[in-house]
Amino acid sequence: MFSEKSRPIAWPLFFFYFFFCAVVGVMMPYISMYYKSIGLSASEIGRLMSTFTLSGILVPHFWGWLTAKVGLPKRTLQLGILGCFIAVLPFNWSDQFETLWLLTCTMALFYSALIPMTDSLTVRSIRHLDVPYTRLRAGGSIGYVFAVTSAGFLIGKFGTAVVIPTMCVFMGLAVVTSFFLKEQAYEVNQQKATTSFFSLLKHPESLLFFGLAFLAFMSHAPFNVFFAVHLSNFGYSGEHIGLLMALGVVIEIFLFLFFGNTIKRFDVVHVIILCFVCGIVRWVLIGWFASVVWVVIFTQLLHCVTFALFHMVSIEQIRRLFPERFAGQGQAMYSAFAIGLGGGLGMVITGYLWEWLGGAWVFTLAACVSALALTILVISQRR
Repeated sequence: MFSEKSRPIAWPLFFFYFFFCAVVGVMMPYISMYYKSIGLSASEIGRLMSTFTLSGILVPHFWGWLTAKVGLPKRTLQLGILGCFIAVLPFNWSDQFETLWLLTCTMALFYSALIPMTDSLTVRSIRHLDVPYTRLRAGGSIGYVFAVTSAGFLIGKFGTAVVIPTMCVFMGLAVVTSFFLKEQAYEVNQQKATTSFFSLLKHPESLLFFGLAFLAFMSHAPFNVFFAVHLSNFGYSGEHIGLLMALGVVIEIFLFLFFGNTIKRFDVVHVIILCFVCGIVRWVLIGWFASVVWVVIFTQLLHCVTFALFHMVSIEQIRRLFPERFAGQGQAMYSAFAIGLGGGLGMVITGYLWEWLGGAWVFTLAACVSALALTILVISQRR
């Protein structure tokens, strides 16, 4: 998989992605089930889950500044993963919303920047090696699939009490793996910019892109927070939920690895239209036909379009809209505004509406958000 020259650098990065994304694979689908089992309301669950996403608006910028200041990306990453591990341990002994909210805020200060920091370290570490970034990043997707599946079986056998301990185990392994990463000193680019980032950001095409990305991630909020709860309400076991979650990510991995160049042959507007159309279909079917297992399987296959394909197009759009020296800021804005603000607000709203309207109507509203994005895109092309 990796050449002899690249193995000392590539394998530790691969396994760090594996173990940290395994934490995500346990937390994102199942911690809401754990919170429900200890008596938290849907609105409280929504507020807790949105904390991670909303923290992504500002936290990554702080850690990016700290990395540049210290000049040692590995040490900064180790500080972040160690702080996250220490913050998650008290979750084992807390069941009150106020305490869990404080712990979640503390954990989010470290958690929200770990993937951007790892991506930055990875790109710098392999810049002189014949190792594609996607091959290393696939370790994270494989770890996510492994965690989603194994945690689903564990929950089916022992109940939701295993969620927090399983997160701690994977987080601890990520901490250990971080000590095997190879340090790469941070390089400061002294090149003077001939234009400003904000002038590029104010361009109508940039504003349209970020607005559509905002709506895309907002529409995924009910799925990210309550998909496992929604399925459990229809009688699905933890094992079945885990397998269904894993199916979507397996198809996502396949798309990332084998269709990256193929997508570039198509018009970006047509691809984004496809993403939103599939989003409308996916959310309506999940909302009203989740009792039919084949329908749920079909909606999970659509995950590779509504999320993976849209994300691939977004990365290409950022590269095109922002020159290389502004690419980092463009990526940060995408993470902060679309994923952080769009996803975070969606989670908060979902938490409240879930109690008032129920799952079917909340997913219907998610379909309406996709429809709004589709309408904006189509109208923008007529001008």
